[in-house]
Amino acid sequence: MSSDLVIPTIGGMKKAPAREKRIVVDELVDDQVFAITDWADIRPSYTNRKRFNQTALEQLAANIKEVGIVQPILIRPVTPTADAPQHFEIVAGERRWRAGNIAELQRGPTMIRKLTDLQAREIQLLENLQREDPHPMEEAEGFQELMLNAGYTADRLVEKLKKSRSHIYGRLKLCALTTEVREKFLDDVISASTALLIARVPVPALQIKALAEISAPDQRTGEPMSYRAAFQHIQTRYMVDLTRALFKLSDAALLPLAGACTKCPKKTGNQPDVFTDIKSADVCTDPACYAEKRQAHDALAIAAASQGGVPVYEGEDGATRRRQNEYRSSSQFVALASPLWVFERNAPSTKNEGNTEKFLESGLLPEPAWYVKDEKGLLTPFYDKATIQKLLEDAGACETKEIYNARMSTLRAAEAKKEAAANTPEKQAAAEKQREIARADEAKAEQEEAYRIELYKRLRARGANGFSLASLREFTKLVLIDRDLPDEALAGIYTFDTSSTESIHAYIDQAGLPDVQLLLVDLLLGDSLITNGWDNEDLENQQAAIHAMAKHEGIEPEEVRLQLEMASIAFEDVQEHQLRDFMRILPDRFNDLFKFICAERPKLGIAAVNAAEKEGWFLLSNNEWRHPTRLPSTVENAASGTDSQEAPVPECDEDAGDLPKQINLTTHVEMATIEPPAAAAVDQPETEAKKPAPRARKPKAAAAPKPWPWPKSPAAGTTTPTPDTPASPQ
Repeated sequence: MSSDLVIPTIGGMKKAPAREKRIVVDELVDDQVFAITDWADIRPSYTNRKRFNQTALEQLAANIKEVGIVQPILIRPVTPTADAPQHFEIVAGERRWRAGNIAELQRGPTMIRKLTDLQAREIQLLENLQREDPHPMEEAEGFQELMLNAGYTADRLVEKLKKSRSHIYGRLKLCALTTEVREKFLDDVISASTALLIARVPVPALQIKALAEISAPDQRTGEPMSYRAAFQHIQTRYMVDLTRALFKLSDAALLPLAGACTKCPKKTGNQPDVFTDIKSADVCTDPACYAEKRQAHDALAIAAASQGGVPVYEGEDGATRRRQNEYRSSSQFVALASPLWVFERNAPSTKNEGNTEKFLESGLLPEPAWYVKDEKGLLTPFYDKATIQKLLEDAGACETKEIYNARMSTLRAAEAKKEAAANTPEKQAAAEKQREIARADEAKAEQEEAYRIELYKRLRARGANGFSLASLREFTKLVLIDRDLPDEALAGIYTFDTSSTESIHAYIDQAGLPDVQLLLVDLLLGDSLITNGWDNEDLENQQAAIHAMAKHEGIEPEEVRLQLEMASIAFEDVQEHQLRDFMRILPDRFNDLFKFICAERPKLGIAAVNAAEKEGWFLLSNNEWRHPTRLPSTVENAASGTDSQEAPVPECDEDAGDLPKQINLTTHVEMATIEPPAAAAVDQPETEAKKPAPRARKPKAAAAPKPWPWPKSPAAGTTTPTPDTPASPQ
């Protein structure tokens, strides 16, 4: 045999160096022998664990480089094969062997023992299970294999490994996990406690569904479910309380393949060591099986109802009867879901919480009076309310009339005794003193109220012909407590400091009547100037008031909106129906628009000419459009070297009809066959208007007052239009 052997390593495969001395297997004693064995003549076991922490291996390799391998590796002799030519196989210590490969050891200490496959596997499992940090899934698989192949029982595992029975059974339950969930568990996507919750779900497809639901990030926190939330989710969605079952748990014939619930291993009471955290022994962990039994029971119930004359209501009739009885105190029939408060004399211990199903076991229920069958085919039995009332009284959820009356009598007696105890002379005197104080406070409050009303009436009468400037200043300061000036929306209007209440007060104290009135209007209506993407009823009312006030003051709101639209529109976006509005609102830019139309949009040319004529415009000899009310003055004509008589207003329709020819425009038909000329350099307005920043309430901190260069209001003087203000149409 060649001395060049191939062995598996952490990084792959490598050739082993030649061995100086071979240990003869036949010379080994029956027990074990210590030897220094070539690393290349040892192969890993195919039945040993497969997952190793690479970081921990590298740390161990660094330690081995310093001090070597302290504890020998347990190996057993094996027969070499073509695929595995090594003479020894690791039984225990593969982690040390892998770290030795990383440390580039040539050989190392070993203990050689003759072992059968079963013996070797038992040692491997026990060695892995006794590690400090075995993965719970690997531990579970080890327990399972020892019990199946090595004859171990749960009690023997408890004794051998010094573990509790609940720990052993809990780990064994993990073996019920489907492969997909196992992989997620081994990759530490879920914890051991959460994995055990999922393992209780017996249906593989439901396990995968539960895993997805538990692992999904929460919309608010972005984190998966906590253990407590996962426990509640599994118990609610994947477990069923068997005490509420309408069928008999001992009925094995109801669903023969499933058998009786009383003997089913999926019932918590039949595996108490697995379901240690489930308090009830009557919980089904297979909701799919329970649903099948429920359907089978309902089918039998419908057949029995048909034979016994018990009505089964479906469709709209069934929905109406359910609605009229299930949650009404005045109804004569109730269902298991009917809340306790629809019954009389609820016991104080119940706090009026829960429903019929909570307090009555299925075995105590009478025969239904009728059924409702829903769209899914499920039956809901309805019972005589008086009968259920009696059963609830027997169960202690409701009181009998005698018990209720006795309790009420006791309460009334206790209340009377308490009231009598409170009527001692000392307590009566103290109570009378409190009543006197209360009467005095009430009289004082009435006097204060009368004073306030009379004072306000006199103030109102004095202000009938207009309040004084000083009074309006005080009122403005009052409004300022709950409102802000719209200084962000009206940037540049306020030339005084608006950052603090004190500075605004200082301005108000020296402002004139028109400016105080303007401030009041700003405070009351300014909130609606910036929308921030939403409007409430209050802001809408403010806008309605602004529109009404504008009309009273001779301002047309829609005209303002149209002016802003025309001022911001780009030439290429102007439509035919907007031409006349453009000429009327922006007459100074019509010639630029017309040049752009001739250069870029010739099909709109005829419409532009017609619109100009309708608005009374005419064409000058220099191909400039003018309106009669906007003719150049004599000074302008002199400066330009032209005579105003050279451009008379057309006197007849005949001249106006020649305008297309004068400016080289073609008809619609001709335009369709002519390519548009090259684009002319024409100034266009900005296509996007600046939007105000979102408004934020300013902190009203103290600040020193400054001089107030407040602009004159329209009431105090004329307002100079800004360069951006559109010219008014003539």
